[in-house]
Amino acid sequence: MIEPEHMCKKCILLDGSLGVSVNATTGLCNYCEDPKYKTPSWWKTQITEEMRQKGLEDWQQVIERAQARRGKQKYDCIVGYSGGKDSTALLWKMVNDYDLNPLAVTVDSGFIPDTAFENVRDTLQKICVDHIIIDGAKETFPKLYKWMFLNQDSEDKCLTTSMCEACSDLVHALVVKEALKQEIDLILFGYSPDEIRRYFYEIPQHEIVDEWMPQFFSDNPFTEEDRTHFITQEEVKGVILPRILLPYHVLDYEESKIIELVESKDLVKKGNSSTLKTSCHVIMAASFYDLNRYGIVPYALQFSELIRQDPAVRKKWVIKMKQVSPLIKQGKFNEQGFNFALEKMGITKSQLREIIRDQLTHDPNREKIIRNVELFTSQRRRKRN
Repeated sequence: MIEPEHMCKKCILLDGSLGVSVNATTGLCNYCEDPKYKTPSWWKTQITEEMRQKGLEDWQQVIERAQARRGKQKYDCIVGYSGGKDSTALLWKMVNDYDLNPLAVTVDSGFIPDTAFENVRDTLQKICVDHIIIDGAKETFPKLYKWMFLNQDSEDKCLTTSMCEACSDLVHALVVKEALKQEIDLILFGYSPDEIRRYFYEIPQHEIVDEWMPQFFSDNPFTEEDRTHFITQEEVKGVILPRILLPYHVLDYEESKIIELVESKDLVKKGNSSTLKTSCHVIMAASFYDLNRYGIVPYALQFSELIRQDPAVRKKWVIKMKQVSPLIKQGKFNEQGFNFALEKMGITKSQLREIIRDQLTHDPNREKIIRNVELFTSQRRRKRN
């Protein structure tokens, strides 16, 4: 058997973690039985064909307008460029498919892995675009992360989800500030079709001011300087805000073709397109927390959505999760990045374990969580025998 017990036979989610249960009769988890199923950690924005077609028509109009004014301004748009496969492919597409001149913008949180920066360097040798790195919030990111690690108290929402939401809001705010500075009215991010829990195709402009700065930023240890990284009402008074679009939500998307593109064009080295290699170091620490606290690798939520869209990739992700989970459990998957993140936040591994033990003691789902954590260790032991 490829998969461990208690795993949904359609995706890779485990029974008993973060509000997920597997129907003993059908072998399916809540999400696979009901596309409208929601938990605080994951839900799928319901996208109708009409919504997708409307978004695609809008995207085509956006591109036509940008092409019509080509050369009338320095940059046609901003592409948020992380060094991951999707943003790399999007940057290539804007230049080569649409003949536009984007400004590539990378936000350096201080936690970006070397592989991502290597991808950036390799890509920019092949694609002739201007590129800037925004690093003015490198003191704010570790404070944000540490606060979230030390104040995570939910029984049904994983730390990685909460942290990625807060982090992406800060990243988005920094990119919007750059767009306002450069007078660029279009921002693009390469979020894949599985990343639709919060947004579909366009990030609402009202959120730029009203919802991006977390409430806890009003208290210590955060300072006025930390708060200036977000957008204020005063900054946007009388200003037309840029549109923020997620084109992969309406364009044809196949992960295998994205990887083939970026590797065949020598934009990234073979193997460097893996999400597990380009995700920021703090995700390694958050994954350690979530697996030991909730019995789930947070990537499983996102990858399960990819599997529902393309069942052929399930076997690959089952094998991948079985390979990385024992390492994540011990803090040994990208151990260097894991230790780097903890040191930068000023948190120790033993401190994390103590927090996890205390919270797990009071979790009503404790037995299933412990079972799911141990599933991966027991699988490895059986293989050795």
